[in-house]
Amino acid sequence: MKKLYLVLAAVLLATGLSFAQVNVGGHAAVNFSSLYGDAAEDAPWGLGFAAGVAAKVPVNPMISVVPEVDIDLRRQSDDDVTWSTWALEIPIMARIGVMPQLYLEVGPQLAFLLSSEVEREFGAHTTTTDLGDLKVLNTFEFDIAAGAGYTVMPNLDVNFRFVIGFTSIVDGKKYIGSDDPAKNIQLQLGGTYWFM
Repeated sequence: MKKLYLVLAAVLLATGLSFAQVNVGGHAAVNFSSLYGDAAEDAPWGLGFAAGVAAKVPVNPMISVVPEVDIDLRRQSDDDVTWSTWALEIPIMARIGVMPQLYLEVGPQLAFLLSSEVEREFGAHTTTTDLGDLKVLNTFEFDIAAGAGYTVMPNLDVNFRFVIGFTSIVDGKKYIGSDDPAKNIQLQLGGTYWFM
């Protein structure tokens, strides 16, 4: 029993020391997003943005775990159709320092789709379809994100990410009568300011 207490004390001490080094910051990014999959052939690209908070937890001098919580607006638009989606995203990135200021990052991204609507223009008329009201919006999405970043100064990182979705945004069976997917794909340029 004494060994169990010693092990537990060592774990708590190590956890406390690691949390003493945690950085917290604000994250913002612009994204260029589209959809891919059989239900999204020739889908247009569009500009959106993301903003939220991040934490940086060092594992060792070269590796950190960087979870974020972001609100993300994705837009795809062409002359006739604009598709806008709001999502709560939780990327959990493994950051690997390859040079003193340069790092690579990769990790899963969980997304909870909050709302999505399609706006179509027919001449002078515009119609808006809320995919949530139609009960065809999938509420959960799984993505993989990968990228590279640079520490511009001790409290500021800039990064570029590529995000690719593995689950469909809509229930194709209900929306278009087939199982064809429409999945998220994004290019993202962002920055994190570490204020703690």
